[in-house]
Amino acid sequence: MQTQRIGFLDFLRGFALFGILAVNLPYFAKPMVVVGSLGENQIFLDEIASWIVAFFFESKFYVMFSFLFGYGVALQTREWKDSSASGRYFRRMFGLLLLGILHSAFLFLGDILVSYAILGSLSWLFRNKSRSWLYKFSLLCLFVGILFRMILAYGQDEFHARIAESLPEIIAKSKAGYLGTFWDSVKQRTEDTLLSYPFTILFQWPSILAMFSVGMAAAKSSLLQNWESSRTGLRKLFFWFLPFGILGNFVYLADSRHLFISNFPLQWKIWSAVAETLSAPALCFCYLYLLGLFYHSPKSVGDRIWFESGGNFSLSNYLGESMICSCLFCGWGFGFYDRIGNFVLLLLVPPIWGACLLFSYVWRKFSFFGPAEILLRILTYGKRIKILRS
Repeated sequence: MQTQRIGFLDFLRGFALFGILAVNLPYFAKPMVVVGSLGENQIFLDEIASWIVAFFFESKFYVMFSFLFGYGVALQTREWKDSSASGRYFRRMFGLLLLGILHSAFLFLGDILVSYAILGSLSWLFRNKSRSWLYKFSLLCLFVGILFRMILAYGQDEFHARIAESLPEIIAKSKAGYLGTFWDSVKQRTEDTLLSYPFTILFQWPSILAMFSVGMAAAKSSLLQNWESSRTGLRKLFFWFLPFGILGNFVYLADSRHLFISNFPLQWKIWSAVAETLSAPALCFCYLYLLGLFYHSPKSVGDRIWFESGGNFSLSNYLGESMICSCLFCGWGFGFYDRIGNFVLLLLVPPIWGACLLFSYVWRKFSFFGPAEILLRILTYGKRIKILRS
Protein backbone atom coordinates (compact mmCIF):
# COMPACT_ATOMS: atom_id res chain seq x y z
CA MET A 1 0.00 0.00 0.00
CA GLN A 2 1.32 3.47 -0.92
CA THR A 3 1.82 5.50 2.25
CA GLN A 4 0.96 9.19 2.44
CA ARG A 5 3.86 11.26 1.13
CA ILE A 6 5.16 14.39 2.83
CA GLY A 7 4.75 17.24 0.35
CA PHE A 8 7.49 19.48 1.78
CA LEU A 9 9.98 16.60 1.76
CA ASP A 10 9.32 15.95 -1.94
CA PHE A 11 9.44 19.70 -2.62
CA LEU A 12 12.94 19.90 -1.10
CA ARG A 13 14.08 16.87 -3.08
CA GLY A 14 12.82 18.47 -6.28
CA PHE A 15 14.73 21.66 -5.53
CA ALA A 16 17.88 19.74 -4.55
CA LEU A 17 17.88 18.09 -7.98
CA PHE A 18 18.43 21.55 -9.49
CA GLY A 19 21.51 22.23 -7.36
CA ILE A 20 22.95 18.77 -7.94
CA LEU A 21 22.61 19.23 -11.71
CA ALA A 22 24.32 22.64 -11.56
CA VAL A 23 27.34 21.04 -9.85
CA ASN A 24 27.43 17.88 -11.97
CA LEU A 25 27.02 19.43 -15.41
CA PRO A 26 30.65 20.60 -15.86
CA TYR A 27 31.84 17.06 -15.06
CA PHE A 28 29.74 15.75 -17.94
CA ALA A 29 30.97 18.47 -20.28
CA LYS A 30 34.76 18.47 -19.83
CA PRO A 31 37.66 16.45 -18.34
CA MET A 32 37.26 16.26 -14.57
CA VAL A 33 40.79 17.59 -13.92
CA VAL A 34 39.89 20.80 -15.77
CA VAL A 35 36.83 21.66 -13.63
CA GLY A 36 37.73 24.45 -11.21
CA SER A 37 41.32 24.66 -12.47
CA LEU A 38 43.21 27.91 -12.95
CA GLY A 39 43.06 27.87 -16.75
CA GLU A 40 39.55 26.45 -17.11
CA ASN A 41 37.74 29.56 -18.35
CA GLN A 42 38.58 31.54 -21.48
CA ILE A 43 36.02 34.34 -21.08
CA PHE A 44 34.86 36.34 -18.06
CA LEU A 45 31.25 35.12 -18.27
CA ASP A 46 32.49 31.56 -17.85
CA GLU A 47 34.51 32.70 -14.84
CA ILE A 48 31.45 34.29 -13.23
CA ALA A 49 29.37 31.16 -13.86
CA SER A 50 32.05 29.04 -12.21
CA TRP A 51 32.02 31.37 -9.17
CA ILE A 52 28.23 31.14 -8.92
CA VAL A 53 28.32 27.34 -8.95
CA ALA A 54 31.14 27.22 -6.38
CA PHE A 55 29.53 29.68 -3.97
CA PHE A 56 25.85 28.75 -4.16
CA PHE A 57 25.83 25.09 -5.20
CA GLU A 58 29.02 23.09 -4.65
CA SER A 59 28.96 20.98 -1.47
CA LYS A 60 25.53 22.36 -0.48
CA PHE A 61 23.19 20.15 -2.42
CA TYR A 62 24.67 16.71 -1.88
CA VAL A 63 24.59 17.80 1.79
CA MET A 64 20.89 18.72 1.46
CA PHE A 65 20.09 15.47 -0.33
CA SER A 66 21.98 13.53 2.35
CA PHE A 67 19.89 15.22 5.04
CA LEU A 68 16.71 14.31 3.14
CA PHE A 69 17.96 10.75 2.61
CA GLY A 70 18.56 10.35 6.35
CA TYR A 71 15.14 11.83 7.05
CA GLY A 72 13.56 9.31 4.69
CA VAL A 73 15.48 6.41 6.27
CA ALA A 74 14.13 7.36 9.70
CA LEU A 75 10.57 7.52 8.38
CA GLN A 76 11.02 4.16 6.68
CA THR A 77 12.42 2.40 9.75
CA ARG A 78 9.60 3.88 11.83
CA GLU A 79 7.11 2.34 9.41
CA TRP A 80 8.93 -1.02 9.12
CA LYS A 81 8.58 -2.68 12.51
CA ASP A 82 8.12 -6.33 11.49
CA SER A 83 10.75 -9.06 11.77
CA SER A 84 11.67 -8.88 8.07
CA ALA A 85 12.41 -5.12 8.17
CA SER A 86 16.21 -5.46 8.26
CA GLY A 87 16.26 -7.83 5.27
CA ARG A 88 13.99 -5.51 3.33
CA TYR A 89 16.13 -2.48 4.18
CA PHE A 90 19.40 -4.11 3.15
CA ARG A 91 17.85 -5.37 -0.09
CA ARG A 92 16.90 -1.77 -0.77
CA MET A 93 20.47 -0.63 -0.13
CA PHE A 94 21.79 -3.44 -2.34
CA GLY A 95 19.44 -2.33 -5.11
CA LEU A 96 20.70 1.22 -4.71
CA LEU A 97 24.28 -0.09 -4.91
CA LEU A 98 23.54 -1.91 -8.18
CA LEU A 99 21.91 1.17 -9.69
CA GLY A 100 24.88 3.26 -8.55
CA ILE A 101 27.42 0.92 -10.15
CA LEU A 102 25.50 0.96 -13.43
CA HIS A 103 25.10 4.74 -13.22
CA SER A 104 28.81 5.34 -12.63
CA ALA A 105 29.81 3.06 -15.51
CA PHE A 106 27.25 4.03 -18.13
CA LEU A 107 26.25 7.62 -17.31
CA PHE A 108 28.23 9.67 -14.76
CA LEU A 109 31.63 9.47 -13.07
CA GLY A 110 30.42 11.44 -10.03
CA ASP A 111 27.72 8.97 -8.94
CA ILE A 112 26.45 9.40 -5.37
CA LEU A 113 24.24 6.28 -5.16
CA VAL A 114 27.07 3.88 -4.31
CA SER A 115 28.08 6.12 -1.40
CA TYR A 116 24.47 6.35 -0.23
CA ALA A 117 24.06 2.56 -0.39
CA ILE A 118 27.20 1.89 1.66
CA LEU A 119 26.67 4.64 4.23
CA GLY A 120 22.91 4.04 4.27
CA SER A 121 23.62 0.43 5.27
CA LEU A 122 25.78 1.71 8.11
CA SER A 123 23.00 4.07 9.18
CA TRP A 124 20.77 1.09 10.00
CA LEU A 125 22.98 0.42 13.03
CA PHE A 126 21.98 3.67 14.73
CA ARG A 127 18.36 3.93 13.61
CA ASN A 128 17.14 3.61 17.21
CA LYS A 129 19.62 6.05 18.74
CA SER A 130 18.36 9.20 20.44
CA ARG A 131 18.33 12.60 18.77
CA SER A 132 21.10 13.76 21.11
CA TRP A 133 23.30 10.81 20.15
CA LEU A 134 22.69 11.40 16.44
CA TYR A 135 23.57 15.10 16.66
CA LYS A 136 26.78 14.32 18.57
CA PHE A 137 27.68 11.63 16.03
CA SER A 138 27.14 14.12 13.19
CA LEU A 139 29.59 16.53 14.84
CA LEU A 140 32.13 13.72 15.14
CA CYS A 141 31.70 12.95 11.42
CA LEU A 142 32.26 16.61 10.53
CA PHE A 143 35.41 16.65 12.67
CA VAL A 144 36.68 13.57 10.82
CA GLY A 145 35.80 15.35 7.56
CA ILE A 146 37.93 18.33 8.59
CA LEU A 147 40.88 16.02 9.32
CA PHE A 148 40.52 14.28 5.95
CA ARG A 149 40.39 17.60 4.10
CA MET A 150 43.50 18.75 5.95
CA ILE A 151 45.24 15.60 4.70
CA LEU A 152 44.12 16.44 1.17
CA ALA A 153 45.36 20.03 1.62
CA TYR A 154 48.87 18.81 2.49
CA GLY A 155 49.16 16.85 -0.75
CA GLN A 156 47.26 19.27 -2.96
CA ASP A 157 50.19 21.21 -4.43
CA GLU A 158 52.12 18.06 -5.35
CA PHE A 159 48.99 16.52 -6.87
CA HIS A 160 48.29 19.62 -8.97
CA ALA A 161 51.93 19.74 -10.11
CA ARG A 162 51.75 16.13 -11.29
CA ILE A 163 48.47 16.80 -13.09
CA ALA A 164 49.91 19.91 -14.78
CA GLU A 165 52.84 17.91 -16.18
CA SER A 166 50.58 15.48 -18.01
CA LEU A 167 47.52 17.70 -18.54
CA PRO A 168 47.59 17.67 -22.39
CA GLU A 169 47.75 13.86 -22.41
CA ILE A 170 44.93 13.58 -19.83
CA ILE A 171 42.68 15.93 -21.82
CA ALA A 172 43.42 14.14 -25.10
CA LYS A 173 42.67 10.75 -23.52
CA SER A 174 39.39 12.02 -22.01
CA LYS A 175 38.25 13.51 -25.32
CA ALA A 176 39.12 10.32 -27.20
CA GLY A 177 37.16 8.27 -24.67
CA TYR A 178 34.02 10.37 -24.28
CA LEU A 179 33.83 11.32 -27.95
CA GLY A 180 34.43 7.76 -29.11
CA THR A 181 31.95 4.90 -29.24
CA PHE A 182 29.50 4.10 -26.45
CA TRP A 183 31.89 1.48 -25.04
CA ASP A 184 34.85 3.87 -25.29
CA SER A 185 32.94 6.28 -23.05
CA VAL A 186 32.07 3.48 -20.61
CA LYS A 187 35.73 2.50 -20.34
CA GLN A 188 36.88 6.11 -19.81
CA ARG A 189 34.11 6.83 -17.30
CA THR A 190 34.92 3.71 -15.30
CA GLU A 191 38.59 4.71 -15.13
CA ASP A 192 37.66 8.24 -14.03
CA THR A 193 35.26 6.90 -11.39
CA LEU A 194 37.91 4.61 -9.90
CA LEU A 195 40.47 7.43 -9.90
CA SER A 196 38.10 9.84 -8.16
CA TYR A 197 36.74 7.47 -5.54
CA PRO A 198 39.50 7.92 -2.91
CA PHE A 199 38.73 11.65 -3.11
CA THR A 200 35.00 10.90 -2.76
CA ILE A 201 35.62 8.83 0.38
CA LEU A 202 37.85 11.42 2.05
CA PHE A 203 36.01 14.51 0.86
CA GLN A 204 32.34 13.53 0.88
CA TRP A 205 31.69 10.48 3.04
CA PRO A 206 32.10 12.16 6.45
CA SER A 207 29.73 14.99 5.46
CA ILE A 208 27.22 12.53 3.96
CA LEU A 209 27.18 10.41 7.11
CA ALA A 210 26.89 13.54 9.27
CA MET A 211 23.87 14.73 7.31
CA PHE A 212 22.30 11.26 7.36
CA SER A 213 22.48 11.49 11.15
CA VAL A 214 21.07 15.02 11.29
CA GLY A 215 18.25 13.98 8.96
CA MET A 216 17.42 10.97 11.12
CA ALA A 217 17.42 13.14 14.24
CA ALA A 218 15.21 15.74 12.56
CA ALA A 219 12.72 13.04 11.52
CA LYS A 220 12.39 11.91 15.14
CA SER A 221 10.93 15.35 15.94
CA SER A 222 8.92 15.47 12.66
CA LEU A 223 10.68 18.72 11.76
CA LEU A 224 9.45 18.88 8.16
CA GLN A 225 5.89 17.77 8.93
CA ASN A 226 5.42 20.19 11.85
CA TRP A 227 6.67 23.35 10.18
CA GLU A 228 4.80 25.81 12.39
CA SER A 229 6.35 24.41 15.55
CA SER A 230 9.79 24.00 13.91
CA ARG A 231 9.96 27.44 12.30
CA THR A 232 10.90 29.42 15.42
CA GLY A 233 13.91 27.22 16.19
CA LEU A 234 15.01 27.20 12.56
CA ARG A 235 14.69 30.98 12.41
CA LYS A 236 17.12 31.35 15.32
CA LEU A 237 19.58 29.01 13.62
CA PHE A 238 19.16 30.89 10.33
CA PHE A 239 20.50 34.17 11.74
CA TRP A 240 23.55 32.36 13.13
CA PHE A 241 24.16 30.14 10.11
CA LEU A 242 23.71 32.76 7.37
CA PRO A 243 26.74 35.01 8.12
CA PHE A 244 28.92 31.99 8.87
CA GLY A 245 27.74 30.24 5.69
CA ILE A 246 28.41 33.30 3.53
CA LEU A 247 31.86 33.97 5.00
CA GLY A 248 32.92 30.31 4.93
CA ASN A 249 31.76 29.79 1.37
CA PHE A 250 33.56 32.93 0.26
CA VAL A 251 36.77 31.40 1.65
CA TYR A 252 35.97 28.20 -0.25
CA LEU A 253 35.27 30.17 -3.44
CA ALA A 254 38.56 32.05 -3.15
CA ASP A 255 40.52 28.83 -2.64
CA SER A 256 38.74 26.57 -5.14
CA ARG A 257 38.61 29.16 -7.94
CA HIS A 258 42.05 30.70 -7.31
CA LEU A 259 40.86 34.24 -6.56
CA PHE A 260 43.39 36.89 -5.47
CA ILE A 261 46.38 34.49 -5.59
CA SER A 262 46.96 31.40 -7.67
CA ASN A 263 47.97 29.20 -4.74
CA PHE A 264 46.86 29.70 -1.16
CA PRO A 265 49.49 29.12 1.55
CA LEU A 266 49.09 25.82 3.39
CA GLN A 267 47.69 27.53 6.52
CA TRP A 268 44.95 29.10 4.39
CA LYS A 269 44.15 25.76 2.77
CA ILE A 270 43.70 24.21 6.21
CA TRP A 271 41.36 27.03 7.27
CA SER A 272 39.55 26.60 3.97
CA ALA A 273 39.05 22.91 4.79
CA VAL A 274 37.50 23.84 8.14
CA ALA A 275 35.37 26.61 6.61
CA GLU A 276 34.01 24.47 3.78
CA THR A 277 33.25 21.44 5.94
CA LEU A 278 31.17 23.51 8.36
CA SER A 279 29.85 26.39 6.23
CA ALA A 280 28.39 24.25 3.43
CA PRO A 281 25.89 22.57 5.83
CA ALA A 282 25.22 25.98 7.41
CA LEU A 283 24.26 27.54 4.08
CA CYS A 284 22.33 24.39 3.15
CA PHE A 285 20.10 24.79 6.22
CA CYS A 286 19.59 28.45 5.37
CA TYR A 287 18.27 27.28 2.00
CA LEU A 288 16.03 24.79 3.78
CA TYR A 289 14.59 27.49 6.04
CA LEU A 290 13.92 29.91 3.16
CA LEU A 291 12.35 27.14 1.08
CA GLY A 292 10.18 26.24 4.05
CA LEU A 293 8.93 29.82 4.30
CA PHE A 294 8.15 29.79 0.59
CA TYR A 295 6.49 26.37 0.59
CA HIS A 296 4.19 27.22 3.49
CA SER A 297 3.16 30.57 1.99
CA PRO A 298 0.29 31.14 -0.48
CA LYS A 299 2.87 32.12 -3.14
CA SER A 300 4.00 28.52 -3.58
CA VAL A 301 0.61 26.97 -4.36
CA GLY A 302 1.10 27.03 -8.14
CA ASP A 303 4.70 25.79 -7.98
CA ARG A 304 4.43 23.00 -5.42
CA ILE A 305 3.15 20.35 -7.81
CA TRP A 306 6.20 20.69 -10.09
CA PHE A 307 8.79 20.46 -7.32
CA GLU A 308 6.87 17.72 -5.55
CA SER A 309 6.55 15.68 -8.75
CA GLY A 310 10.32 15.86 -9.24
CA GLY A 311 10.98 14.94 -5.61
CA ASN A 312 8.41 12.15 -5.69
CA PHE A 313 10.56 10.42 -8.33
CA SER A 314 13.92 11.82 -7.21
CA LEU A 315 15.89 8.67 -8.08
CA SER A 316 14.46 8.55 -11.61
CA ASN A 317 15.11 12.26 -12.05
CA TYR A 318 18.68 12.00 -10.81
CA LEU A 319 19.33 9.24 -13.33
CA GLY A 320 17.29 11.08 -15.97
CA GLU A 321 19.47 14.18 -15.65
CA SER A 322 22.50 11.97 -16.23
CA MET A 323 20.93 10.37 -19.30
CA ILE A 324 20.20 13.77 -20.86
CA CYS A 325 23.69 15.09 -20.10
CA SER A 326 25.44 11.97 -21.38
CA CYS A 327 23.46 12.22 -24.60
CA LEU A 328 24.42 15.89 -24.97
CA PHE A 329 28.15 15.51 -24.44
CA CYS A 330 29.23 11.99 -25.42
CA GLY A 331 30.27 10.99 -28.93
CA TRP A 332 27.40 8.50 -29.22
CA GLY A 333 25.03 11.47 -28.71
CA PHE A 334 25.44 15.09 -29.78
CA GLY A 335 29.16 15.16 -28.99
CA PHE A 336 29.45 18.57 -27.29
CA TYR A 337 32.20 17.33 -24.96
CA ASP A 338 34.82 20.01 -24.17
CA ARG A 339 33.10 22.52 -26.48
CA ILE A 340 30.82 24.45 -24.10
CA GLY A 341 31.88 26.96 -21.43
CA ASN A 342 30.56 27.29 -17.90
CA PHE A 343 28.22 30.19 -18.67
CA VAL A 344 26.28 28.20 -21.27
CA LEU A 345 26.38 25.14 -19.00
CA LEU A 346 24.74 27.16 -16.23
CA LEU A 347 22.06 28.30 -18.69
CA LEU A 348 21.40 24.65 -19.57
CA VAL A 349 20.54 23.72 -15.97
CA PRO A 350 16.95 25.10 -15.88
CA PRO A 351 15.76 23.47 -19.16
CA ILE A 352 17.28 20.06 -18.33
CA TRP A 353 15.87 20.17 -14.81
CA GLY A 354 12.55 21.48 -16.13
CA ALA A 355 12.31 18.64 -18.67
CA CYS A 356 12.74 16.12 -15.86
CA LEU A 357 10.07 17.86 -13.76
CA LEU A 358 7.69 17.86 -16.73
CA PHE A 359 8.28 14.14 -17.28
CA SER A 360 7.60 13.52 -13.58
CA TYR A 361 4.43 15.60 -13.65
CA VAL A 362 3.03 13.59 -16.56
CA TRP A 363 4.28 10.21 -15.30
CA ARG A 364 2.76 10.88 -11.87
CA LYS A 365 -0.71 10.96 -13.39
CA PHE A 366 -0.41 7.30 -14.38
CA SER A 367 1.95 5.68 -11.89
CA PHE A 368 2.70 5.71 -8.17
CA PHE A 369 6.43 5.30 -8.82
CA GLY A 370 9.07 6.45 -11.28
CA PRO A 371 10.87 3.92 -13.53
CA ALA A 372 13.92 3.62 -11.25
CA GLU A 373 11.74 3.54 -8.13
CA ILE A 374 9.79 0.60 -9.60
CA LEU A 375 13.01 -1.39 -10.07
CA LEU A 376 14.20 -0.52 -6.57
CA ARG A 377 10.89 -1.52 -4.95
CA ILE A 378 10.83 -4.85 -6.81
CA LEU A 379 14.35 -5.56 -5.52
CA THR A 380 13.33 -4.44 -2.03
CA TYR A 381 10.11 -6.41 -1.70
CA GLY A 382 10.93 -9.29 -4.05
CA LYS A 383 7.44 -9.35 -5.52
CA ARG A 384 5.14 -7.56 -7.93
CA ILE A 385 3.88 -4.20 -6.74
CA LYS A 386 0.96 -2.02 -7.74
CA ILE A 387 2.37 0.46 -10.24
CA LEU A 388 -0.54 2.06 -12.09
CA ARG A 389 -3.07 4.37 -10.54
CA SER A 390 -6.62 3.13 -10.89
